[in-house]
Amino acid sequence: MKENDAEISALVSKEDIQDYKRRLFAEKVMLSSERAEIAEEREALNRERKAIARERRQLEKETKQLSAKIGSLRESAEYERKRLKSEANLLDGKQKIIERAYRSLDSDRLRLNMEYDALHRERENLKRLTERSSKEMEEYATGIFFRGVNNQVALKKRYKDLMKIYHPDNIAGDHDIIIKIREEYEDLCRRFGMNGKRA
Repeated sequence: MKENDAEISALVSKEDIQDYKRRLFAEKVMLSSERAEIAEEREALNRERKAIARERRQLEKETKQLSAKIGSLRESAEYERKRLKSEANLLDGKQKIIERAYRSLDSDRLRLNMEYDALHRERENLKRLTERSSKEMEEYATGIFFRGVNNQVALKKRYKDLMKIYHPDNIAGDHDIIIKIREEYEDLCRRFGMNGKRA
């Protein structure tokens, strides 16, 4: 090897060797500089990896939080949907109850109107019956003293007999009955065409 070096030394001048050493040194400096740059780039890359890892962890954390919020919102939405459905069912039930109550009120109102009309008709009938009954009683009372009298002679005879019985001077006499007897007698006199003179 020393022989090779000697042969090479003989062929290469000292200047060439100096030049070669300078180039080697420059190349060594350049390689060292490149190694330093690569080391810096490696450190920067490691820092970026760490930053990306931190960001990924942060993103995963935020994703989990967001998923939890979405889950919570879904649960809230489901709860609200069920609550609204329950309220809708409750309102439907209340509406049906109110509708039944209105129908019942309408039915009661119609029934009461019918009862009122029936009562009103009954009252009118009772009023007519009372009026008719009063008239019949008056007619009966009016015709009671001279019942069965169908001519002037019988009328005069009955009038005299009644006056003897009910005259106020008698013990069983009655002034009001005498007035009724006179009214009835005068009415019958007009019917029979008499001038109404008392017998």
